[in-house]
Amino acid sequence: MKIMRWMTVGWLWITMSVFAEEPFWKPLQEPGCGGWVTSMEVSPHDSKRLLVGGDLLAIGLSRDGGEHWEITSGLRSPEVGDTTFHPTRPEVVFAGTMSGPYRSDDGGKTWVEKRNGFPKIAEYYYSAPIEKVVFDPRDPNHLFAFGGSSRRWGSPGKPLWGAIWESFDLGEHWEQAGSLEKNIVSAAISCDGKTLFAAVDKTGIFRSDDGGKTWTLRINGLPHGNVERVFTHPKNPDILWTSLGNHKPVEGKTCLPGGIFRSDDGGKTWVGIHHGLRLHTHSNENFTARFKGFAVSASNPDVMITSDSAWNGAVVYLTNDGGKNWKPVLRKGVSKEGVFTCETAYPSGMGLTVMSIDPKHPDHLYGAGAEYVVASFDGGKTWKDLTAQKVSETGAWKGRGYSGLCCTAFRFDPYHEHRSFFLAMDAGKVWESTDDRQTWTFRGAVPKLGPWGGGGDATFAKDGTVYVSTGQMGHSGGALRGVLGSDAMFTPLAGPKRGLPEYAHCQATGIYTLPDDSTNVWMVVNGTLYFSEDSGENWKPIFSDDRLGWIAADPQNPRTFYVSGKTNLWKTTDGFHFEPLQGPQAAGRLAVDSRGRVLLAAFRGQKKGLWRFDGKEWSQLHDDPRIFCVAVDPKRPTRLLIGGKDDPYHDVIQCNPPMLSDDDGKTWTPLSDGLPTWRCGALQFSPHEDGLILLGSSGSGFFYGKLP
Repeated sequence: MKIMRWMTVGWLWITMSVFAEEPFWKPLQEPGCGGWVTSMEVSPHDSKRLLVGGDLLAIGLSRDGGEHWEITSGLRSPEVGDTTFHPTRPEVVFAGTMSGPYRSDDGGKTWVEKRNGFPKIAEYYYSAPIEKVVFDPRDPNHLFAFGGSSRRWGSPGKPLWGAIWESFDLGEHWEQAGSLEKNIVSAAISCDGKTLFAAVDKTGIFRSDDGGKTWTLRINGLPHGNVERVFTHPKNPDILWTSLGNHKPVEGKTCLPGGIFRSDDGGKTWVGIHHGLRLHTHSNENFTARFKGFAVSASNPDVMITSDSAWNGAVVYLTNDGGKNWKPVLRKGVSKEGVFTCETAYPSGMGLTVMSIDPKHPDHLYGAGAEYVVASFDGGKTWKDLTAQKVSETGAWKGRGYSGLCCTAFRFDPYHEHRSFFLAMDAGKVWESTDDRQTWTFRGAVPKLGPWGGGGDATFAKDGTVYVSTGQMGHSGGALRGVLGSDAMFTPLAGPKRGLPEYAHCQATGIYTLPDDSTNVWMVVNGTLYFSEDSGENWKPIFSDDRLGWIAADPQNPRTFYVSGKTNLWKTTDGFHFEPLQGPQAAGRLAVDSRGRVLLAAFRGQKKGLWRFDGKEWSQLHDDPRIFCVAVDPKRPTRLLIGGKDDPYHDVIQCNPPMLSDDDGKTWTPLSDGLPTWRCGALQFSPHEDGLILLGSSGSGFFYGKLP
């Protein structure tokens, strides 16, 4: 066995990677992707090599056409724009990110920041966001990088939106060539390398004939300026295309739909090529045709693909005659009349915002959006989910290695060895495994409430009952109740009829049931503790003296549990009377060890860091202000794990990596090998398998590791 890196944890020596070929953290392989994909690129040198990126998701690499994905490394912040392969060197790839340009010299596996000449790294904002890097076809060492974000990320401070950067040495040094001063959402270079084109948010297409120094707006023939993608012809420098989203000219008036447009004179004039596209309109932008996802085949530009991402559209269209005629080829539902469907792990429709075509094979089509990546390898006749794989007719899925979940919790059922749950934002809400995390079944699809809204936490009883709290960002809150061994939908427990706030203005966080009596349940809703004595059918508020957050019970005394609050940590021994324990004043995540000591992650609290209450006094175990979650080994109370969290909107992730202590919090060691991001939303030790730990990231899904 080859040792890569040693580290000391108390008396124990362990390695960041036990085997040379494998990192410590490995993807759990839960159904992906669950987050917003921003780019999908196929290598022009190898059709099996794919790169996918997202707006919190970092970059995933596949070497087998999307059957499996690998975690990549090197990004200091995982908000990714577009990727671009070198025209002649297969190993070289550039990525635009909200934190500047990155280069890979191994085909996308590892990435190195290339900001020489850019502004210095900013602490509280994105200083120089880059949407896309393009190569000059006359000299591939000559690059242009375009300042912007197709996802229209916000940022405080003064980011250099619309800046055009130039490099003559493959990105080693950059200088600013010019600026459009507005967000560039897409960019392209003509096939002869003489002309640059930039799609500017809510403005239109700009053209530059002097390397980005000066620009001319070219919108003659476009119905509005809400441009999305721009593509140039692979052989004719005068031909280009753009896709448009929709536009609301005046409040209350009908929106103008988007469409696909072509120019044959370098952008001077534009003509719509819409025949076959449904250009429906509405007073609401979400119900008006919009075409963000769009791609043109590099080997046969008569082949183009797009998608209407309106909520009442969600259809993928294909043309094989240069846009003279479009036909629908993919939508959710039942395949009929030449329009095919694709079963995906996540429920959103085919309103895809990213489209791509294999440069070598015009019948290899790709699309992506908020929850998955799909592909067709027969010109749109059949489609498959490239981020998850269905493994049974009962609805069990497994992932392919690239997950975009913003995780909120992972819970092993302590009373049923093979059962566990993961929870995440949006449609990551709640998934169950009953086969040791090999396959997963979605449990968040409930009547009337829908599959979205995110999950908070889960709690278990010995009789197989599980309760899940739901909600995110102040809405979609309530609870779900399920039973072990049942394939029936989980029962929704939400709304005023059950004594809870309106679903649309409700968020539940901590939840707890008695192991020996699943009829008794406590749940924190909008900062107030509610109680149900009839299995969640009816609730009543019982404690609202503080802005409450999360719940953890004493494993040795289940009727004793703790609730974190903004001003106090609260203890109860009967579920109705609460004793204030003072503490760091933060309604953060908490855990209780087998000795009955409480661990509280005081994220954004008055006294930040990790704190412990031993029944008599408080002590600070770590002073990192960004500690967000904490876990303790149920069999070894001196083994602790903490994870930090950091909001996006700045150049570099500022939280520390996950930290392990094996000596009761006296010393700490980073445990980060294999993680694409250090943002952490969940931690858990297995109560069944010694040393097994689960980590949920914010944007890259779940990971597992095994300690000695």
